[in-house]
Amino acid sequence: MKALAQWAMSGRTQATVVAGVALAVPLAFWVGAAIIALVILRQGLSEGSQVLMWASLPAITWLAMGDPTPLLTALGTALSALVLRNAIRLDWAISATVLFGIGVYVSLPLLMSEVMPLVVSNSEAAVAEALKSQPEALAQVTPFVAPLISGGLAALFVLIINLCLLLGRYWQSALYNPAGFGTEFKQLRLPAAVAVPSVLVLLMAGQLQPQFAGLVPILTVPLFLAGLALIHGAVAKTAASPIWLTVTYLSLLFFGPYMYTLLIFVALLDSLMDIRARLKDTASDD
Repeated sequence: MKALAQWAMSGRTQATVVAGVALAVPLAFWVGAAIIALVILRQGLSEGSQVLMWASLPAITWLAMGDPTPLLTALGTALSALVLRNAIRLDWAISATVLFGIGVYVSLPLLMSEVMPLVVSNSEAAVAEALKSQPEALAQVTPFVAPLISGGLAALFVLIINLCLLLGRYWQSALYNPAGFGTEFKQLRLPAAVAVPSVLVLLMAGQLQPQFAGLVPILTVPLFLAGLALIHGAVAKTAASPIWLTVTYLSLLFFGPYMYTLLIFVALLDSLMDIRARLKDTASDD
């Protein structure tokens, strides 16, 4: 993959070809989005916009066929890469993807007008079957089904966009600044002004109107990534065994919702207390 990124960066034509082909091939769109991010991070908006414009033509074709995934991923990754290039702050770039995710949440019923009603109706039927003996609970839950499905899909888009951004940033580091990405990611920490309101909205989800409750999954993605970054940073600061990283990812695999929630609240504590700085002080004292 590094060799592919290196070849793509040898010229605008090469970058456009790699990104365009990846966006045209099913399940390879993330490679195209990461290449676009790499071009923007390294060469700026002027060059990146040219690559994005021509490489997105296959993605527009997919959109016309009913699948907005390649185009939304390419656009969201390009915007987050632009924020990262200008602000030189990974936390700002990741936080900015929430705004794009909200736009996706609003537009999904239009972009997936054939698929969404089917998914919602099947989900509502499943919920009705599960709660058929509890009519009061069913009446309370049913209005939230459609917004939460849209919000969950939008959150998935936000997660993919962030992973594509991180891959593009990793390629940039590997090609031009070895080890830079590792240091940057391990220091990722969301500002309290982002983390605290996000968690408050998360805790109040049940009290919100259904259409606003659908935004909750989107807000959790930056916190989740910041929680993972904290684990990586803590392992590096304390020179702990890499087995802790393996345990973390295996826990995500087998205990997904619980581990996801734990990482969210760990990220909140880190935003308030800067846990890595405390670990560093402890290590110095020892």
